[in-house]
Amino acid sequence: MPSYPLRRLFWAGPSATLAAVLLDALYYLATKAAGETYLIPYDASGIHPALSLPLLNVIVAVSAAGLFASAFLALLLRFSRAPLIIFVSVALTAFILSLGGPFNLPGAPLHTKLHLATMHLLAAVILTGGILWLTRLTKRKS
Repeated sequence: MPSYPLRRLFWAGPSATLAAVLLDALYYLATKAAGETYLIPYDASGIHPALSLPLLNVIVAVSAAGLFASAFLALLLRFSRAPLIIFVSVALTAFILSLGGPFNLPGAPLHTKLHLATMHLLAAVILTGGILWLTRLTKRKS
């Protein structure tokens, strides 16, 4: 059975997470500077005012996703015979499901939904690709 460099994941996971947080934060700040308000409606009735999405929410969401992805891959590397296939499949599925959040915001303008979806895409690509690339998960001959 091939072995995988599990200890590399302990620095690769946080590194990829930091890169994803920085890229999403830069995208958020750049789009805010370009005029995006990120007003998220509280509800569809219009009774409550729309709230602006704070940068801290973006940072926390991406950090949580990175922590979860790293822990999930660590478990797969320890207990699965095909950890890479499972990890990429679950990551792709999680990304597709995560798009339901931005696109189901009632009353949010389309450009806000697209900006949020772009942040999801950036985080997914950087986290998944970064973790896999930084750990260089290739089979080693025993």
